Amino acid sequence: MSKSQVESIDDGKGMEGQNSLAKIKNLKVNLEKMILNAGKIVIVPHNGVDYDALASSIGFSLLSKKFKKDSCIIIDDPVYKIDYMVQSIIDEVKEQHHIMNKEKYLQIKDSEDLFILTDVNKSNLISLSEEIKRSDKVAILDHHNEDSLTVLSDCKCIEPNVSSASEMMVRLLCLYKIKITKEVAQYLLAGIYLDTNKLTKNVSADTMKAVTKLLENGADMNRVTDLFVEDFKSDRRVQDLVGKAQIDIYTVATILASEEDEYTKEELAKAADYLLKYNVDASFVVGNIGDGTISVSARSKEKVNVGSVMQQLGGGGNQFSAATKLQNTSIEQVGSSLQKIIKPACYIN
Repeated sequence: MSKSQVESIDDGKGMEGQNSLAKIKNLKVNLEKMILNAGKIVIVPHNGVDYDALASSIGFSLLSKKFKKDSCIIIDDPVYKIDYMVQSIIDEVKEQHHIMNKEKYLQIKDSEDLFILTDVNKSNLISLSEEIKRSDKVAILDHHNEDSLTVLSDCKCIEPNVSSASEMMVRLLCLYKIKITKEVAQYLLAGIYLDTNKLTKNVSADTMKAVTKLLENGADMNRVTDLFVEDFKSDRRVQDLVGKAQIDIYTVATILASEEDEYTKEELAKAADYLLKYNVDASFVVGNIGDGTISVSARSKEKVNVGSVMQQLGGGGNQFSAATKLQNTSIEQVGSSLQKIIKPACYIN
């Protein structure tokens, strides 16, 4: 990457403006000190790893290599719970970027390890939560709202208005003047594409600058869109969900799936995304994801802070995208709770 390329994305006008620029620069300075004083770098994405969490984790692996530090990425999800295309990327890079599960990491853990959380800031959404709570060497890069479950850290950049952790990672890699390889550019573009619902939601001029930078470094938009080709059977299930939608609270769409039907979190999220095509301000999809767990996926165009709504149900996210998981309850009960929570106060002035 040329000096002019770095300057074009680090000119103080992009990435959500000066405030975000200051935060990411502050993270760079503090993170560099922590990395230099650390043993190895332990990168921790959220449970239920997706393209954004995986791509930003790989970005931190690149950063670790710059400082000649050993690193590993902790992914502790069962294979059957990971999207098969995400798993294919994991299989491609697991040796190069030292991807391992929690059990293997615990065999090599050290008190000097630095934990870096990416695309997540809450202790209940990560593996190694107990180890991280006991450590004073923790850094965070995330775009979800903070709450009482946010991991304590003096080295963090949490920007809910930014589209994705991958967008933030592009900025960080450019500030460190780290060359973004063609493969990593591809993964980061997939992360942005996922969290912006295919570049249709929460997209700013700064997001597009990051996308342009990745394309300049070899990312192929055609290959990224191929990652999101819908499985026919799964898509039919999503469409069946959409057919159950009701728009009866202000301009908010809700879907309450049948109690006996089981869905994946991804299917609920796709249904919530799909509802934003209509004349609604936000969407909430409630469904059974197995193991006695009810999941809610929430999406917003901009007027409703769905992150705030989900926090009231024990979950989290940001203004545009949020979720929660609940046990010992029913879909009908969760739907009733949503009816009580969604009030004019949820709208953003």
